Amino acid sequence: MQGLSGPVHLADPFPEPQPVEGCDVCMELVKQRAAHRKHGHYGKAAMCTLELRNHAHRRKAIR
Repeated sequence: MQGLSGPVHLADPFPEPQPVEGCDVCMELVKQRAAHRKHGHYGKAAMCTLELRNHAHRRKAIR
């Protein structure tokens, strides 16, 4: 029987969302996420990431 191969490294299927320039809500979520990570509150940081990903922005209507 052959031994196991090395570890498998998978990429994150959902890259971390980035804030929209000029959006105060996005910037606050990024600050909160960083603070939660710094203090080891990874669940709260994940919630900030989800909120940032789902945060709606108004887009210009196409006429």
